[in-house]
Amino acid sequence: MLLLHWDNMGKIELHHVFVMLSCIYLIFSDISINSAVVFLFSSIFFYISFTAGKRLYYLIGIDKENLKINLKKHYNFGIFLMIVGLIAVTSDLIWVKDVPLFNPLSRKFLNVYFTTLSHLFLVGWAIVVASSNIDKKKILLYTIIFSILIMLLGYRTNVLVLLISVGAILYYKNKISNREILKYGILVFVILLGLSILRLYALGVEGNPITSRISLTMSIYDIIFNNFNGVFNGYIHYSAVFSYLGLCNGARTVIAKTLGIYNVSITPTIVGAVIGDYGTLAIIPYFGILGIFLGFFYKLAKDVKGIYLGIYGILFAYTLIGIESGILDIDVILYYFFGLILCIYAILLRKLKR
Repeated sequence: MLLLHWDNMGKIELHHVFVMLSCIYLIFSDISINSAVVFLFSSIFFYISFTAGKRLYYLIGIDKENLKINLKKHYNFGIFLMIVGLIAVTSDLIWVKDVPLFNPLSRKFLNVYFTTLSHLFLVGWAIVVASSNIDKKKILLYTIIFSILIMLLGYRTNVLVLLISVGAILYYKNKISNREILKYGILVFVILLGLSILRLYALGVEGNPITSRISLTMSIYDIIFNNFNGVFNGYIHYSAVFSYLGLCNGARTVIAKTLGIYNVSITPTIVGAVIGDYGTLAIIPYFGILGIFLGFFYKLAKDVKGIYLGIYGILFAYTLIGIESGILDIDVILYYFFGLILCIYAILLRKLKR
């Protein structure tokens, strides 16, 4: 009966899942009341902004017929990105001369540029799925196979991005129902749990693979909120970009060193990164702009499909993962900018057609 009721519900959207996951993080954490209230407010404000973005799409009145979507070109572009990503994955494994999945300590020897380029495989496959009519069962089979390939690099995030983005794309193409997306979500959680247990086993560490990570991440956020509120003055997000040019440490490493922790990187949560850089009030413009953009892009992607839906699927995944890790990688930031460019292109094309 519960599954039947689930199928009769409307579409589950990003802002729904964002608030739900944020609440889960709060439930499994032990942080100060003030920081908890701000964290919850951030997710609720994102929810409201996302809804406003959807409304804005209707107010502007995008005509998808004017966009002249060529799904074949989008498909070919996706295949090209997959090839580049596959070459990068192979090169990275050759570079490190080990398999980080089974030896997590070897992950620090991966080539940062190969690793970054390997993410194009995820983007390419998302675009291919969004631009083609491949059978649903084949897509899921290929996705599992590709997940095994990607997880060799030892990053759970990449596997999650692949699984979540494909699930979102199939769901918004109406190829899977509410009931099926629930089952798919459970499968993704089981895979995450398995990878987390494998990582702890390889490191010889004991503990709950899920709640211990949530508790640690939220405690870091709590420390930033109470002791480093606005202290970084934009340096965290500066590091997210310029660390790839060798000008500074990565954003998460900067946070770790500030807290006196060395040889590891630390995830500050998406809220913690913003507050650490710009102060508590910065969550209003940050989540306001992010929510409006993603709400608008969601409606555009759902109507147009192709590369629009492919990129939205990737942003869907990174936004949810960003609750813990923050949006602090240059390639991920570029995906958001690419999505923004697609939105601007659709708006300008409408204006020019008038």
